[in-house]
Amino acid sequence: MIQWQKLNFRRRLLIIMTMSGLLELLILSALGFSYIKKWESQDLGEKAIGVAEYIANTPSIITAVEQKDPQLLAEGIERFRQAIGAAFIVIGDNNGIRLAHPIEERVGLPMRGGDNIRALTEGKSYISYAKGSMGHSVRGKTAVFDNRGEIIGVVSVGYLLTGIHDKLLPFLTFLLAMAIVVVGANGLLANLLAKRFQRTLLGFEPEEIGRLYAEKDATMSTLREGVLSIDNQGILRSINRSACGMLGIDADRALNRPLSESLPESSLERLLLTGQSEHDIELYFNSRAVIANREPLFQNGVLVGAVSSFRLKDEITELNRQLSQVTQYAELLRAQTHEHRNKLNTIAGLVQLGAYSDVFKLIGQENQHYETLIKFLRSAIAEPLIAGLLLGKSERARELGLRLVIDSESCLSTLPEHIVPEDLVTILGNLIDNAFDATLAAHSADTSIHLHLSDYGNDLILEVEDSGIGLPKGMSRDDLVQRGVSTKEGDNHGVGLYLINQIVSHYNGQYMMEDRESAGTRMTVYLPKTASIR
Repeated sequence: MIQWQKLNFRRRLLIIMTMSGLLELLILSALGFSYIKKWESQDLGEKAIGVAEYIANTPSIITAVEQKDPQLLAEGIERFRQAIGAAFIVIGDNNGIRLAHPIEERVGLPMRGGDNIRALTEGKSYISYAKGSMGHSVRGKTAVFDNRGEIIGVVSVGYLLTGIHDKLLPFLTFLLAMAIVVVGANGLLANLLAKRFQRTLLGFEPEEIGRLYAEKDATMSTLREGVLSIDNQGILRSINRSACGMLGIDADRALNRPLSESLPESSLERLLLTGQSEHDIELYFNSRAVIANREPLFQNGVLVGAVSSFRLKDEITELNRQLSQVTQYAELLRAQTHEHRNKLNTIAGLVQLGAYSDVFKLIGQENQHYETLIKFLRSAIAEPLIAGLLLGKSERARELGLRLVIDSESCLSTLPEHIVPEDLVTILGNLIDNAFDATLAAHSADTSIHLHLSDYGNDLILEVEDSGIGLPKGMSRDDLVQRGVSTKEGDNHGVGLYLINQIVSHYNGQYMMEDRESAGTRMTVYLPKTASIR
């Protein structure tokens, strides 16, 4: 016997639909057959009682019954029986003794069936079902009255039930044939539906879908990122626990309702129109800044919804800050190690040559350079992150054969509360790196990069000038700040200007690019000191 659990979804559906269809058809056939049989029996019974009443009211029959003369009844009754197709017409006297019967030998014997009482005692006409000498039959019974109204006999006209069965047998055969045809069609339809369902379910069995759903639910619950999805009507279909906690959403109230009701500023519905992915975009959900990635959902090439994952920007900012500190420290150590190795090689050569005065002079120059730079950064730059960045970039410039010149008038005191130091590190780091690349690409005699920082007035001003190749021709500012757009060869480019533009837009600041009159580019960023964050 085949185990039910081992059958795939298609076979299960086929068996269920076939068996259910067969069962339904058998029940309907049985009920239909019973109804038609009852209807046919009732119809024959009414016909039988009509014939019996006709016979009972015939004067010659009344006379023959009064005389109890079987000879007067035999010939006429038999012809009449054959004419109406009855199985029998039996006439009995007031004691139930047969005066007429289709089988002549049974004349004079008592009538059988036990259903004559109401006719002989009450004079009723009625239909009965009984077993007589000729078998089970439906009978029309009526009393025979004389001229004085007294009961003198009974007339019984009957049709055998086996005859009814024989009459209905073709109908039953037709029903069974139709049942087989319908079951076959049902099986074919079940097979087609099962194939369609399995394609819709991507070939998974129902048990596998249940397991995958449970796994998905567990996975969504353990994710620290917020995740939510909508269908192609913008209805929120799923949201995990992290998203509810971040945004203060009640999942029971928000699910299966338009996303715009719980997150009116999400704009996730835009993906249903564009069909385009969005990565690392900054959004505000219920006054919380998040960094989101959003993807449209396609099924068989049809857009069926969209999904978004996001994390609070504060968490990412903290990670970026820690990473930025580690990166700057590592960069500073690497640059210093490289520079000091060169200096040590030079000192070793001078010692071998006996030029001790030059050794002392070189050591003094290096010591004075670091002391001067560190002293300036301590006095002019209040934020340690930015001071560390500039120290590291200064060493990197020397390593590359460039010169990072920090304007002596630069000043950056305590930052306003709404400005995140890590954002300034991102802006300055990318501006300086781009200036390094542009200057190296120009192969110019002027290898200096000038930096000016100012917090006078209502804005923070960050300005970087280089003597490089200048802005690319044929590209607007809007083109340059798009993610992935770069004039440099190789991978991992086209992000710096995009990040700068994102941060500047966030603070409602300004970002200017212009070619210098002599050569190179001037990049200037203005950030308002008063809070007006988008």
